[in-house]
Amino acid sequence: MAEGDERGLSHTDSRYARMNRALFLFAATAAVSSINYGWIIGSINIPALVIEECAGGPMTWTNGFPSCIPMSSTLWGLVVGLTPLGAWAGSLLSGIAADRFGRKRMLMYNNAFFVAGALLACLTTSIVQLAAGRFVSGIGCGIAANVVSTYCSEMSTVRSRGFLGGFQQLMILVGVFLSQVVSIGLSKAPLWRALFSISAAIAIVQTLLLLLIPESPKFLTSAGRLDEARASLQRIRGGMDISLELDDLLTTVESGRQNEHIPQPTMWQVLTGKTEIDLRHLVFCALFLMLSQQWSGAKGVMFYSTEILSDRFHLTADEVKEIPTIAQLLTLGIGGIGAVAVIIGMNILDKVGRRSVLIVSSFATSICAALIVVGSALDIGPMVATS
Repeated sequence: MAEGDERGLSHTDSRYARMNRALFLFAATAAVSSINYGWIIGSINIPALVIEECAGGPMTWTNGFPSCIPMSSTLWGLVVGLTPLGAWAGSLLSGIAADRFGRKRMLMYNNAFFVAGALLACLTTSIVQLAAGRFVSGIGCGIAANVVSTYCSEMSTVRSRGFLGGFQQLMILVGVFLSQVVSIGLSKAPLWRALFSISAAIAIVQTLLLLLIPESPKFLTSAGRLDEARASLQRIRGGMDISLELDDLLTTVESGRQNEHIPQPTMWQVLTGKTEIDLRHLVFCALFLMLSQQWSGAKGVMFYSTEILSDRFHLTADEVKEIPTIAQLLTLGIGGIGAVAVIIGMNILDKVGRRSVLIVSSFATSICAALIVVGSALDIGPMVATS
């Protein structure tokens, strides 16, 4: 056991600390935004046919609200697709806003988008209102994606970086899975409205929880609030010696300020290799990894798997009304498998390396994508579902 000083602090260097209870709880509180992100993605999937095609029965009006919002599949795809469009807009704003207001406060402010989007969706009476709700919720998703990852990375140490690096993705998939579990019971008119309103409840609860966690030490250091940064870092690291880690933070922030006066290369110069060090290989690798994640079709599965599988299994109108359908249960299974896969990845990432995990996962994804194409072409529903 390491010796301590008169203040009860350990002399163990905090830079090499493992995951502790405080760090986990603070990261988990911030990652409630990621759960909400996943909830918004997943909640639209299972009740899709009930909302867009009135699969639960003819449209009726109760207290001024319709039981469904009938529209074509193409229009439904556009409405659902407004969420990632909103996320793109939110991600563009998140960096500047988080640097100005702080990571913690930005997560609190961002919950206003989640609440507003949820209210628009759950109280919708028209296609336009539902589309607006999805877009506003998407803005919250985009901001959350950037700010949660920034907050977690700035609190992590070398030994906890692998776990916290995948923690956000895990919480997103947990949100997807939970939304799909609840959707099984709320995929009837008018209960699907309550499904959308839960996002607002999650946001309100998180806003209260965020009052209990510290701000990012790196942000506080960059803002010149050194006493607060020291207190925040000590709270995160427990009784460990934070002096060297705090010195590293100060050095990093000061180096960043000095580099602000150095002319930065333009995007065109980076892409054409006209920089002091050729960065094209690194840039294209990063871009390819990001794009391949989207090209894999994972987000499409999260949004539309119920409709896809209902079509592949040729469910009749009467079978669609019998909730849960096989398509809905398979969608639930997909969400659960995704969460398990992330947990496995988080635990092996620091042991086998990032590159090895990427190669194996990319190869497996390619095989599954090929099986989906073959299954769709040959009209083999089980092949599509299991892939």
